[in-house]
Amino acid sequence: MLLRGDRLWHQYIVDAYAAIKQSRLKYLRLNKKKLRANLYQGLQDAITTSDNNIVVIGQRIILPSSFIVGPRHMVQNYQNAMAIYRWASCPDVFVTFTCNPQWLEIKRALPFGQQPQDQPDLVNRVFKIKLKELINDIHKKHILGRTIAGIYVVEFQKRGLLPHAHILIFFTKDYKPHTVKDVDRMISVELPNSETNKLAHETVTRCMMHGPCGAAFPNALCMEEGKCEK
Repeated sequence: MLLRGDRLWHQYIVDAYAAIKQSRLKYLRLNKKKLRANLYQGLQDAITTSDNNIVVIGQRIILPSSFIVGPRHMVQNYQNAMAIYRWASCPDVFVTFTCNPQWLEIKRALPFGQQPQDQPDLVNRVFKIKLKELINDIHKKHILGRTIAGIYVVEFQKRGLLPHAHILIFFTKDYKPHTVKDVDRMISVELPNSETNKLAHETVTRCMMHGPCGAAFPNALCMEEGKCEK
């Protein structure tokens, strides 16, 4: 019944995650000795963050780098990315990967009468599986060329539930693109042949092209007051 609750299901997910995070924060507060938090320079950190008033400093709880989205976690990820950049030189390819709510894996698993936005857990699970497969294709199957490193981050739409990934890829010296032919080998701006590659043609025309719209298609989503808002 929970999975069919729509907005109530969303609220349950939010409340459950809030309880999980509260439990993690409580563990960090009660186990400072196990985490060796006394090794942190608390007074120096307070001065650095402009907490110069002793009255309002209170008891400081250090969030270790293992606490996801904490400041130390974010700084550690940033420093790791900069270390990869310094070692592997400039990235060669920037790839974006966006979740599509019309994926068959999502539509087949939806309960009867529900839309993808009703099941954010299902949408994110399918996206994660496909993202792992894409990373595997890039770094193990070398579909774009032989790689030596890669960095990616997952973000979410501000007004929706669809995740998307930004991926930086570092090639070996032999596979770095230097000419127009090297770029054309990885990027195509042509419509696939509708007879020999029907699936690719349908995907590109549906997901990567705007329209049809205009006076002949007044019911298109982009039409407002008889004109295309795009």
